[in-house]
Amino acid sequence: MNKVCFINLVTYSSTGGIEKYNQNFLRVLDDLNIKTTALSIYDKTNEKKYQHIEFKNFSEKKISASTYLLKNVYKIETLIVAHINLLPIAILSKIMNPKLNIYILLYGIEVWKKFPYFYRLFFEKVKFLSISSYTTNIFLKLNTLTSSNMYYSPPSIDIDIGLNNELGNYYNKQEFNILSVTRLSKADDYKGIDNLINIIPLLIKTIPNLKLTIIGKGNDKKRLMQLSIELKVDCYIDFKGFIECIEPYYRHCDVFALPSKGEGFGIVYLEAMKYKKPCIACDEGGQTDVVIDNKTGFLCKYDDAECLSKKIIKLFKDRELSDKFGENGYEHLVNNFTFDKFKNRLNGILSD
Repeated sequence: MNKVCFINLVTYSSTGGIEKYNQNFLRVLDDLNIKTTALSIYDKTNEKKYQHIEFKNFSEKKISASTYLLKNVYKIETLIVAHINLLPIAILSKIMNPKLNIYILLYGIEVWKKFPYFYRLFFEKVKFLSISSYTTNIFLKLNTLTSSNMYYSPPSIDIDIGLNNELGNYYNKQEFNILSVTRLSKADDYKGIDNLINIIPLLIKTIPNLKLTIIGKGNDKKRLMQLSIELKVDCYIDFKGFIECIEPYYRHCDVFALPSKGEGFGIVYLEAMKYKKPCIACDEGGQTDVVIDNKTGFLCKYDDAECLSKKIIKLFKDRELSDKFGENGYEHLVNNFTFDKFKNRLNGILSD
């Protein structure tokens, strides 16, 4: 067991923002030559070989992972807890080894609540890595904490991957293409896909050549498809499901839109900004660190059909403004959310 332990729920066996964050976190630890033991509860395989990281997957055996950590807790100096749902094991580890230095990742909606008093006492003895200003503010406010043990550590993307490749255009060039990328899960009904579908009857009055492409899979896809049929707009929507190579869709869309109110951060907006695309988002959530209203895109109130439709139409009509937002978004990405920025932040935090 190494002196640094990184315990997480999943890194490779599913796709999503927190999985990408975990992958980049381990990449930083490896790049910084920090010998680390990574314990992944739900991973069944390790898809990447590290030079300085011992990766242990427990194939959904949470008790086995917890037991392994507690048996070795006296051997480690720093414990990095990559999900708030792992709080109980973090508390037990601190009780068994009071000298243990603990960092807890604050990612998204799971931490937007007031925790029990016992947890709040524990919070005073650890440090937090928060991925967005919104998450930081709401967590501190609801749990009456100060920011003295809070660090800002937003996600990142690699801006060079795919940029120089010839990416075929899968869209009809005669259409105005709106892209949305998200999980289509019944548990994630805050994503705003319903809102996008509901405004299509309004949009096609001005944009008759509109096409909404939705990439993502989940158990809510059938309901959303039925909604589009009931509204008689199914011919304007392309449900793509899971796409292995998503870069061409970002590169050739006209607008990226995900009016979700529950994003811990929203890496998908960065992926669109990489290709200089204007973004439309909701004005609550971690995405407000990324989508700056009237600079890198537009923000709307959640479920505000009038605002959402007006902003999309404005970008359709004003190509110069759309291009300006795209340029601003790319600059915002380069200045704040590249992997090198992520690495430098983490290096400073872990060295503090």
